[in-house]
Amino acid sequence: MDQAVSVEPGQIAHGVTRAPAPAWADVSPYARPEKPNPHFVAGGICTLLDDTQVDLTGPDRAWFSRHADLVLAGVGAERVARFDAVFDPNYERIEVHFIRVLRGAESIDHTLSTGFEVMRRERDLEQLKFDGRLSVHLTIPDVRVGDVVEFAYTTYGMRPLLGDRHACWIGFEWPHGVVDVRHRLRRPATRAVGVHAVNNPPAPTLHEADGVVTQTWRAVERENFKGEPLAPPWLLQRAEVQFSEWRDWAEVAAVFAPGYVEESALPAEVETEIARIAALPSQAEQAAAALLFVQRSIRYLAIAMGDGGFVPRPLGEIWTTRYGDCKDKVKLYVAIARRLGLDACPALVNTREGEGLDQWLPSGLAFDHCIVRANVGGKIYWLDPTCAPQPSDLDYISQSCFGWALPLKPGADALEAMGAEVYRHNLECNEWIHLGESPDAPVRYEWRVTSRGWRAEELRTRFAREGEVGLFKMYAEDLQRAWPKAKAVKQEIMRDDVAKNEIATIEDYTLSDVWANQGDARFSFDTMDFFIRAIFFKLDPGPRKHPIYLGHVGKLTRKVEVQTAVPWTVTPWKRRINASVLTYEAELRQTSTHMFEMTHSLDIRAWTLPAEEAEKYREIVAQLEMSDLRLANQVSGGKFVGSLKEGESTSLWTLIRWLIPAGLIIAALVRYGAQ
Repeated sequence: MDQAVSVEPGQIAHGVTRAPAPAWADVSPYARPEKPNPHFVAGGICTLLDDTQVDLTGPDRAWFSRHADLVLAGVGAERVARFDAVFDPNYERIEVHFIRVLRGAESIDHTLSTGFEVMRRERDLEQLKFDGRLSVHLTIPDVRVGDVVEFAYTTYGMRPLLGDRHACWIGFEWPHGVVDVRHRLRRPATRAVGVHAVNNPPAPTLHEADGVVTQTWRAVERENFKGEPLAPPWLLQRAEVQFSEWRDWAEVAAVFAPGYVEESALPAEVETEIARIAALPSQAEQAAAALLFVQRSIRYLAIAMGDGGFVPRPLGEIWTTRYGDCKDKVKLYVAIARRLGLDACPALVNTREGEGLDQWLPSGLAFDHCIVRANVGGKIYWLDPTCAPQPSDLDYISQSCFGWALPLKPGADALEAMGAEVYRHNLECNEWIHLGESPDAPVRYEWRVTSRGWRAEELRTRFAREGEVGLFKMYAEDLQRAWPKAKAVKQEIMRDDVAKNEIATIEDYTLSDVWANQGDARFSFDTMDFFIRAIFFKLDPGPRKHPIYLGHVGKLTRKVEVQTAVPWTVTPWKRRINASVLTYEAELRQTSTHMFEMTHSLDIRAWTLPAEEAEKYREIVAQLEMSDLRLANQVSGGKFVGSLKEGESTSLWTLIRWLIPAGLIIAALVRYGAQ
């Protein structure tokens, strides 16, 4: 959402002014080559300079940014002919120092342009998040190939809640390459800032004079960064430096914990619900009931303006508005839990990089989400009130699992390991196929699918959102992309065991005109794997440095039973690939003269597979790509051959590499949830 903001006369905007570069900033020149190194060219530009400088010696933190791009093609001009700077007007202000185009020896200055616009840009509007940040923008006219576009500005201020503690990450490697990357930190000698380097960034130089310490990092023509695909999301692959003034995790907890403490009485409606929950016979039932009550009562909406992104609102306001973000929902849950005598507290987590959080310096900016830590009967549960309603028993609810968490409870002074994801048989698919006597006879294809744990919750949520009819209609459309004349006979939920978090569905179809004529009176029909095939993605060949991310732990199984109208014979086979935390098994066997059975199973016992087992992973992916069966038989007199002479094969049944069109792969991912 872009919304124009009114400004006072004579100003670029409220909180945005023009000013010379601060005296403390180092504006040393950078190289402007006529023919840049092609390894640093991407998208029609070459980024010559990315320079950030932080000064902590003044009353407010000052963050100086300078950037320069060389335009090498028309598409590059489109990309760089603009200036944008984002700030939070609640506690930040911006000084624009220069915006100019360098054309040969000429410098065309746009700093005094009247074309500045200030807009409120809510980038996460679709996720129901509002942060109130503003963007000051200028479209730079007449940018040509060969020009250098450069700008500089300084942002002053930090979020008051964080106590003026400086914290950030600075990267020194980029996928497209930057010719000259610089970072500079100025601080009083009496002000300690922790520095944590990862992946071999450049070593800093240090200078101290008049009680001010200056540290400078610089990387010139550093090799382009190319991250390994399928690496764990928490793995830091590029060269970076973390800075933090936070002394320890106890200091972080002490800043955030007070926001969840409130002595005011709970609303009457909430007290009534507490009385109902208190009558339940066990603490486990009470903890689960309180979670369901908050999930159902408070819809998600994040108003993260000012300190709203860090501090929950008062309980009365949360209940009156009936909306809130993770902090609001957690605050309400904890208040209810404590009234019930339950041991519960807020816990801060990082949803993407939490597994590696124990390697970070302590920082108040390390977290992006808040959940509940509940101790019930000596067992720790990590509950998320922002999830869609979870009506299951406490031990069957899909819990949060982000590696490390910071509990906001008295005496908290360290991160706490959240433990491994609960292992379950998450998906069990049974397929039944009935083949007629001839290629003209429709094929009957039935899927009976049992989903458990997080998969059951995801499916239950989709049924609630789309409706049973709407979701099954979409499923039928998936099949019709492969078999245009597929017709649904039955689509329904067979069983929804809410307590054990297990849901079973049935889909029954007749498929007409699905036998392909291969010539020589030979016809074939291909089955389709919607469930296991799309779980993993292909891995590039070659040696591997980092572990391979596998996603959710758990077991997935698929059994395909084929019943035939005439006798068919197959050659049984069995395959097994076993890695340290991952096992793939598949088997084809004949159970009678008219029945065959194929089974698949994928057993994932950890989030990551060691890098040295990459070849095992590739073998498993190759097998998954061959998870569809091609049923083939000769036809005589319009019917499949029922018997042949001794020594001849009645039919051929082979496991083949069948490439499903991209649209069907996407449909499978959407339908049953990618890992």
